[in-house]
Amino acid sequence: MALLALLLWSLIFAPLTAFWAGDRGYDAMHFYLIGLVLGPLGALVGLLPKRTLAPELLFEADLQAGSIG
Repeated sequence: MALLALLLWSLIFAPLTAFWAGDRGYDAMHFYLIGLVLGPLGALVGLLPKRTLAPELLFEADLQAGSIG
């Protein structure tokens, strides 16, 4: 029963960790695996700084100007 609780605990934190990392511009899959391994410690990803060279930020000015698409 304890093993099931630990498994569910890490399965809850893995997608949260991946979402927070992706929101900050980091690769979500790597942080999904970190969330699986570390569980709630993976939630420390919320303390990571946002990346200025995140892929979605490269085209943000063009999207706002309406020159893409």
